[in-house]
Amino acid sequence: MHMETKDLPNDWVFRPAFDLELKQYTLLAYLQRVTKRFGEQKLYPYLYELDGHLDTLLTLRNKKEELAHSLLGELMGFDPATGRAMRSAVEGPELLGVVDAVIDFAVPGLRSAIEQGLELRARIAERIRFGPVGVQPLRISEGWLMLRTGSEARIYSYTIPLVHEYQGSYRYRSVLTRYAGSYTLSLRNTFERIRSEFLVGRSELPVPATFAFEADASIPHIETFMPLAKQLLYEQVAGRR
Repeated sequence: MHMETKDLPNDWVFRPAFDLELKQYTLLAYLQRVTKRFGEQKLYPYLYELDGHLDTLLTLRNKKEELAHSLLGELMGFDPATGRAMRSAVEGPELLGVVDAVIDFAVPGLRSAIEQGLELRARIAERIRFGPVGVQPLRISEGWLMLRTGSEARIYSYTIPLVHEYQGSYRYRSVLTRYAGSYTLSLRNTFERIRSEFLVGRSELPVPATFAFEADASIPHIETFMPLAKQLLYEQVAGRR
């Protein structure tokens, strides 16, 4: 299943024009779309995007002098009296003023949306039940995940590499998963029985770690359930290292 890609470019502050009203409208429209997704209990990739946009603006704020230099006009020569560089006139100060105004307007809105998303994530995470299935090996950095909604359990292989592509609070995004199949759960067809049947003929993990996650059927699988399961799994594995 394909997740909706982000619709606010990383360079939205500079393009298509330095127009404060246009920037405000662009951001508000984006935040409205994100809020709608949160209302549908869809967390990702929207939380990632919001964090990325906020980091970009805060970095931009800290590099104003460098930006100001990049907006200077073409070098025309040097003043013979002072030795200072002479450049053609551009609207540098005015443009920087618009950028400042955009940042001042955007940062509170992005932070508010992030807080909303984090609160939603915490509430949904409380509705996810998870635990090991069967005897667990000492090494649990690879194995199998069982994600259940309703009577369906989707099976994924997982691997957590020693070198993480992501850092900080997003290190769990380095968890690599691959869909392997689906089973129907019942009173007789339990997680333990499914695990035994599923692993017949799969010798690549003789004693694989297996974890089961159960969530309400109303939680979107790709945008919410799967990312939160990976987060819970990473925390479990990190606690064993």
